[in-house]
Amino acid sequence: MSKAVSRGQALQVSARVATQVNWDKLDGDHLQGEVIDLTPEEFGRRLTAFLKNGAKVVFGDLKIATASFDSVSFIGKGWKLVSKERDERSHVLTEVDFAKTELVSCLRGEETSINGECKLIRLKEEDRIRYGATVFMGLWQDYQDEKGNSILERLYREENITYMDFFGDVFLDPNGSRYVLCLSRGAGGEWDWSVPWLDSVWDARHVSVVALQVDS
Repeated sequence: MSKAVSRGQALQVSARVATQVNWDKLDGDHLQGEVIDLTPEEFGRRLTAFLKNGAKVVFGDLKIATASFDSVSFIGKGWKLVSKERDERSHVLTEVDFAKTELVSCLRGEETSINGECKLIRLKEEDRIRYGATVFMGLWQDYQDEKGNSILERLYREENITYMDFFGDVFLDPNGSRYVLCLSRGAGGEWDWSVPWLDSVWDARHVSVVALQVDS
């Protein structure tokens, strides 16, 4: 069983970054746009993956082909898409590069949770592509085919990702309640899918996959 990182070890790493990086060889504008301006969640995700990989750059293709999705055959009878909530920018994609995505919680300030409907509103306000059901299905099919070599398992190994949801599509159950698709990795090491209810509580663990922020 691995041992948790101590405070002393964390301080040692911080001190080495501050004193041993050759800052003169880095471009300030690039550093600002590509590192400093990242959201705290995305910065933490990237740095954690870098350190988990022994402070070595993670290489490899993280592209996934999208796949068609039918709510009735996949989720169940009576389920249907809310067409007005669909992010068409996601729906038309044939491929998504997960090296160019970001996982966001949409929490603000000192919030610890929001409900899914509030999260959907905030995602729309950001106006980034909200990846939906066809991206979900591409990842799920790849996992069924590749298992340990799948994109989902690579995201877990390289970036410690264990959960993502897909707000690019919203679905109604037979009773009219609203849901989205998600993928999560259980304690046993297997990925599975579910449909979280938008009126339930969503905290910092419940992150949505969106297009990486591009400076205008």
